[in-house]
Amino acid sequence: MRLLILGCGYVGERLARAAVARGMRVAAMTRSRQRAEALRALGVEAYAAASPLELPAGVLARAGAVLDSIPLAREGGSCLPPQRAWLPALRERLAGARWCGYLSSTAVYGDAGGDWVDEASPCRPASARGRARLAAEQAWLESGLPAEAFRLAGIYGPGRNLLARLRAGGYRAVRWEPPRWSNRIHVDDIVAALLAAMDAPRPGRVANLADDAPLPHADYVRELARMVGAPMPELLTPEAAERELSPAALEFFRDSKRVSNARLHAELLPTLRYPDFRAGIASLLDE
Repeated sequence: MRLLILGCGYVGERLARAAVARGMRVAAMTRSRQRAEALRALGVEAYAAASPLELPAGVLARAGAVLDSIPLAREGGSCLPPQRAWLPALRERLAGARWCGYLSSTAVYGDAGGDWVDEASPCRPASARGRARLAAEQAWLESGLPAEAFRLAGIYGPGRNLLARLRAGGYRAVRWEPPRWSNRIHVDDIVAALLAAMDAPRPGRVANLADDAPLPHADYVRELARMVGAPMPELLTPEAAERELSPAALEFFRDSKRVSNARLHAELLPTLRYPDFRAGIASLLDE
């Protein structure tokens, strides 16, 4: 199968490496010419382009699997789903697609007050980011293509984690009462889930990609600091956080939910390689 990755960033590159190792032919789109060169060195047919519509017609027509990991477009303080601009025209050019995946976010659920959410839970995103992710999901699922949407929890892995920031000292989190829950997943488990979905496509499927251990962010960073011998993070009161943290940082903390991964286990990965952050961080320390 030929795999085409649109927006080949952190997750996309890890998927490309795994797919190449499988013997798949991989093409990728990125906005950066330098990044395209780096991807070519990995054996990827990479193109620097601002839109999927700029890709050669043959690349689109031959793609048997397509992953959309294109970031949201930002204009001022707004987040926009770029898929709505190019997906209607792209549909006709993906004649060979047997599977399409969109990397969404658990932000689409909004705040659940710490309760559990699953794929059947109502989506009530309060943030512009969550609303744009939900709109992009809907664009793919209503496109007529064999599309699935994957709602990702907070991503971590090699080169993308809090270890350096914690070791540098001065990390600040918020002590909410009641605690606000957050969710994570290791990038390699995301990749494994995507490959499993390609192997057994289910058009229209929506799946949460999160590990087995939701945890309030303040508890998470304090335990992480203890694991690596870093200075303890400062815990701010909600009032202090409103004064001292940026709006972007506060947005990260506002939603509280525990994300169920029952469908992930039932349909894609019976066992995660990194079922919680303790196993994941231990692997980073080993590396």
